[in-house]
Amino acid sequence: MQNILLPYTKELQRLENCLEGSQDGGVYLNPLQEQMQRAKQNVLKLESIHENKKKLQADYSAKLQKLNNKLSSSMEQSLKKKETQLIALSNKLKKKNIKRKPRKMSVQDEIKEIKEEGTAKVELVEQVPQKIQQKKEVTIQETQTMKLAEPKHLDEFEFFKKLNKSIDAASQRKSQRLDNIKQRLHGQDEIIHQHLEKSNKTKEEQEQNRLTQIYNKLLNLTQKEQQKKSKNKIKQKKKSLQINMSSSESNKYNNTFRYEEQRSEPNRTVRSITQDIKFINVKQRLEKLQNEREQQVKTILDKHQQYSYRLQQNKQILDELSNTCQYYNFKIKEQYLL
Repeated sequence: MQNILLPYTKELQRLENCLEGSQDGGVYLNPLQEQMQRAKQNVLKLESIHENKKKLQADYSAKLQKLNNKLSSSMEQSLKKKETQLIALSNKLKKKNIKRKPRKMSVQDEIKEIKEEGTAKVELVEQVPQKIQQKKEVTIQETQTMKLAEPKHLDEFEFFKKLNKSIDAASQRKSQRLDNIKQRLHGQDEIIHQHLEKSNKTKEEQEQNRLTQIYNKLLNLTQKEQQKKSKNKIKQKKKSLQINMSSSESNKYNNTFRYEEQRSEPNRTVRSITQDIKFINVKQRLEKLQNEREQQVKTILDKHQQYSYRLQQNKQILDELSNTCQYYNFKIKEQYLL
């Protein structure tokens, strides 16, 4: 900001020096001092505006970091919950696949089973083929009941296939959600960046308009001062000429006037001659003043061009900084979210 305001500070110093010179010469102008004070206040306001811009940018960056931290923490918690659920399900399935050991039977139960098997074989030999068929149906039904009582045997290959499919689907959903979140965050960053650019442009335009108005007023005041000084100098010289006129010179002018009247020449008095001389001197001074003003205008225009060029450079630097900040924010979000 100091580099931007260098030409304005130099102009203010120059005008202060002009004011001090005018006060030493005996001319005292309160409105010029008021204008200078207002200009100084405007410069201080510009510095405060620049500081407020920096504070706003810092606040926006802090808020974005907080949002990123919240999102990353929530995503990490959800991933941890899902992983714990998957581990619990895998443990349950492993427990189900383990074969149960057969129950231990007593000796009496085994003897009873052997006797029943022997009697069943005798009955099968003695009975009619119809009864044999009935016995077969009963044995088939009993085997079915026994199979139902046993735990189901699952294929590990199929189970792991299903588990891998479910994990892939979960990872795809996770990636889709992350992409959606990134798109939303990117849209919010773009909106904030556009809003900041608009506010900065409007504020810079307002500042430029104010500064141009202030400089135009100051230039008008300086021109008026110079005109007043020139008028005062002319008056003082007139008075000095009237006072310093000696008696011999006055007699000479009177004699020339009489001589011209005698010759019937046009009535040309000493006053008219002095007025012509003064008029010529005034013309020369006005030309000098015009040249000085043109030079001042050129210097002011050059300074204005330098100021605009510096503003463009600062805008380019700010744009580069904003782009780098966005790139690093995006990288940080990716690291936290993945």
